[in-house]
Amino acid sequence: MRKLLLPISILLLFGCAQQVAPTGGPKDETPPKILSETPANLSTDFNSNQIVISFDEFIQLQSPAEQVVISPPMLQSPSYQLKNKSLVVKFEQELSPNTTYTINFGEAIRDNNEGNILANYTYVFSTGAHLDSMQVKGKLIDAVTGEAEKDALVMLYKIDNDSLPIDTIPDYFTRSLEDGSFLIKYIGNQPYKIFALKDENANYRFDVREEKIGFLDSLILPYTPAVAVVADTTASDSAAVDTLETESLLKRMSSAPISNYQISMFVETDTTQFLKKSYCEHYGKLVFVYNRPVDKLNIQMKSGYYKKEWMLKDYSSTGDTITIWTTDEVPDTLRLLLDVGKAEKDTVELTMKERADELEISTGSGGKRGMKKSKEKFVLNGRFNPPKGRSPKPQSALSLVMNHPIIGMDLSRIKLYEDSVRVKYDINSTDPALRKFDISYAWKKGKNYRLLVLDSAFTDLYQLWNDTLETSFVGIDKEAFGELSLKITEAPQTQVLVELLNSANVALERKSITDKGIVLFGRLDPGKYHVQVIRDLNANGMWDSGLYSQKRQPEPIKIIQKDSEVRANWNMELEWNPNTDE
Repeated sequence: MRKLLLPISILLLFGCAQQVAPTGGPKDETPPKILSETPANLSTDFNSNQIVISFDEFIQLQSPAEQVVISPPMLQSPSYQLKNKSLVVKFEQELSPNTTYTINFGEAIRDNNEGNILANYTYVFSTGAHLDSMQVKGKLIDAVTGEAEKDALVMLYKIDNDSLPIDTIPDYFTRSLEDGSFLIKYIGNQPYKIFALKDENANYRFDVREEKIGFLDSLILPYTPAVAVVADTTASDSAAVDTLETESLLKRMSSAPISNYQISMFVETDTTQFLKKSYCEHYGKLVFVYNRPVDKLNIQMKSGYYKKEWMLKDYSSTGDTITIWTTDEVPDTLRLLLDVGKAEKDTVELTMKERADELEISTGSGGKRGMKKSKEKFVLNGRFNPPKGRSPKPQSALSLVMNHPIIGMDLSRIKLYEDSVRVKYDINSTDPALRKFDISYAWKKGKNYRLLVLDSAFTDLYQLWNDTLETSFVGIDKEAFGELSLKITEAPQTQVLVELLNSANVALERKSITDKGIVLFGRLDPGKYHVQVIRDLNANGMWDSGLYSQKRQPEPIKIIQKDSEVRANWNMELEWNPNTDE
């Protein structure tokens, strides 16, 4: 028997050694649980300088500066300290008397092991004899796109506070959620001014011009929730406030309807205008760049007197860049007085570059790698619109855009062919800079077209001639395009701008209307489009943002229909009543 015991013992040892260790059970997905709060949540006559919140496990506090929201805001943030399984919040300033405070911890409180979040735990107390129980709710939207505005401050000011949001911190505040909604709890029963702000410098004040803002013209009224609201449903019975007392504090105080306030947010248009930069790009070409579009630029030569016009003005499509092409001999050093209609005029001094056969061109962003410079010949050149291979739309012109103003043209050297047969066409230009020429013809479906611009057909103001240019395409039938129409059923009370936008929200066309009727957008490529209307309250033909100092709201914008499908040879019909649809 003794000989058999040893092998059996060895087998037993090996069997034990090969057993798999316990897995430890399922993953912990439960957030920390509150065991006690000292002083108790929803306390009145609060006179402590700290709050101690105890949990059933060790916790971590992440990004309290971003996550923890205290309303009314405190000039000096509290300090936060973790002691064993407790969080100590210590106030670093004296609390205001007879004030209800709310501390929302957002997603800051998490368990120490798995990072499970105790979301939006709120601690409420009052330094007076009662808790304020009123609420304000609403939604923030972008004034232009209508999309939800998330993570913006929503601030309330008591009507006995004569200061503007640009001068002082608010009496209450919160942040809007992902869907733009907001809810401010535990506020006093009185009217308030409301102001929304994308606070770029985190000081609760509208003091940066580029900050997005929103406000309501009239005072707002809070409401009392219809049912009891318990701040912490995870606390133990020993930490909870008596249910009857809580319900008494939060019972409805009036029967007024609950308002859901909507606030449009915008960036105030900077009406100041200034010259950002000016330079001579090459011989005969001066460039002036402004911070915003220019209606009209007047230039006076201070370094000489000219009986005839010495320049052509060329405005960019955005209107903020003006190119000046000199049409006469000018001094090597130009002293110019620029006037865009503002009170103060700009005086600039530019040195005209010498004429050269090659130009030094700068490209790049000017970042770490700097600007790249290359050489290109100083020649007269042009480009077609639509570009080579693409057909103009039916009843639309084929455009030729030259890089320099044109002073001479030989039409015999511009030839249009339809299926190899030369045909007559119309050519004209409405371009003040004499660079863009429109060639019109009744393009036919399936026909092959070739436009030939022979060398020396154009002469520019530098006495340069073009090399041969050509383009070819196949005519497209009008049935390849679609239409979108908006029927306006009643005359609007103010002028309305109807805009057509593509799927990337880029405005393609804009039409102004003052009466009922049909607004038609024709010859559209098949695809998805948006139609929006702007109530042009000042009838200036453009959308205007709001201005807080004048209590002016942004002009209302409404999308009639998003992603309207336009198909070939089809009219997508929409309808809108401007007097019933706000």
